[in-house]
Amino acid sequence: MIKKFLEMFDPIQKGDFGLTDEAIYKSLQQAGTLVPVYGAYQSHSKPFRFMPDESRTKYNESITVFNGEGIIINFDGASAGRMTYKKGEENFALNHHAGFVKVRKDDEDSEDLVVPEFFSLFYQKQFQEASVSSDQKTLTIDTIYSMEFDIPLYDIQKKIIFLLKPTLDKEKRIEETLENINSIKKQVLSYDYSSYQATDIPLGEILDCQGGNSGLTEEYLYSQIQDQSLRKYRILTGSTDYEIPQYTHKCKHPKNSTKYIVTIDEKAVIHVVRKGTAGSVAFFEVGNYTLNDDAYLLYLKEHLPWDVDLKWLMYVLKPRFLEYASSSDNGTWNKTGFFRNVRIDLPFYPEQVHIVNVFGELEEIERRIKAIDSKIENLFSRQVVSE
Repeated sequence: MIKKFLEMFDPIQKGDFGLTDEAIYKSLQQAGTLVPVYGAYQSHSKPFRFMPDESRTKYNESITVFNGEGIIINFDGASAGRMTYKKGEENFALNHHAGFVKVRKDDEDSEDLVVPEFFSLFYQKQFQEASVSSDQKTLTIDTIYSMEFDIPLYDIQKKIIFLLKPTLDKEKRIEETLENINSIKKQVLSYDYSSYQATDIPLGEILDCQGGNSGLTEEYLYSQIQDQSLRKYRILTGSTDYEIPQYTHKCKHPKNSTKYIVTIDEKAVIHVVRKGTAGSVAFFEVGNYTLNDDAYLLYLKEHLPWDVDLKWLMYVLKPRFLEYASSSDNGTWNKTGFFRNVRIDLPFYPEQVHIVNVFGELEEIERRIKAIDSKIENLFSRQVVSE
């Protein structure tokens, strides 16, 4: 049977604007019972922030406290369209990048149409495909309300969930493991190095920074598609989705046709997100890169007097990158403050390599677990056709 969203669910309750890190930190001085705070994460099985239920946003408005059985829907970023089923969490808060919805119940005699856990699993792909594609994907409430869903009979939905329970239990453990690995990777690295090449070195003496090309949009790149030049430059943006790389040639600059776009040639780089998931970083091996103005690329200066492994530097500095990301609703990364204030001690090169190898093993475990998780998700991406 074909159903619209509002035939099955109540209207979506969106999370609160202004639920920034500053507001959450300030709220900890208030009275009340601590509740988890969720945002536009991949999943919402394990909270990483808490705040009192009597807290207020940065606009001095009371926060909305959600509870009961329903679905958290992500609206923005790489996880736009992702859904997390909540069986009946007592109380929690959401920022405006996510919303919560419950099954519609007109009266006690109304017909049951949808099992929320079933919907969250088998219609997530439909939501993700409906998200507007850009550097920061967006799924709007109006889009959800306009969509149609081919829903099996209610009893069939319940039977499928019952048969999938062992698989769902395994997926939950996988998600918890991945979240624990991610948490470890974000923590400040604590390691006792035996000796140092130098101490208290300003980062500006180690790294160069390349800003992006303003106007390097998908539309502009499409306009250059007829050019047969070698497309050897990988495009890095404000997106943290690196699965499908895009490339371009050294085309004319979109804002100044007398110049070419800036590029990085034959260098390893640290990719820093400037807008959106500001302060997020990734390492890219030696290659050729260009970027739009939603990111920065950092690379080692020429002729350094010290031996420095760039990947080690990224691992060590990950928490510092995030420190210089503003916590507004659309955060930005403060390059100037980062380079002005951050200093680092440089252990000898073999110890840097040891740390890189340790993190490499952790990331390999993460890669294998994600591969298993992807196979499970592919199961849920299959269409369920009602009869």
